[in-house]
Amino acid sequence: MKKELKQALILLNKLLEDEESFFSMEYLNSEGRKLFEEAARIILAVAPFMKKRIVKTRKKADIYTIRVLRDDLRDLLNKVEGE
Repeated sequence: MKKELKQALILLNKLLEDEESFFSMEYLNSEGRKLFEEAARIILAVAPFMKKRIVKTRKKADIYTIRVLRDDLRDLLNKVEGE
């Protein structure tokens, strides 16, 4: 589970680090959506309880919602690593 969460976190960080390539006017563009969907599939495979959060982020698809998702995923990873 840790490995997969780290992989999803890396993808979300990549999205947020290169805003010009993956966002248009603070919303995901087509390339950004592809990367987000890859991260979302990983997250849902290992943490199905985050489905509502993923659905909300898909609908909004703005940079702020993705940052919150990334921060929540980082917190979850820290919790899992602490166990």
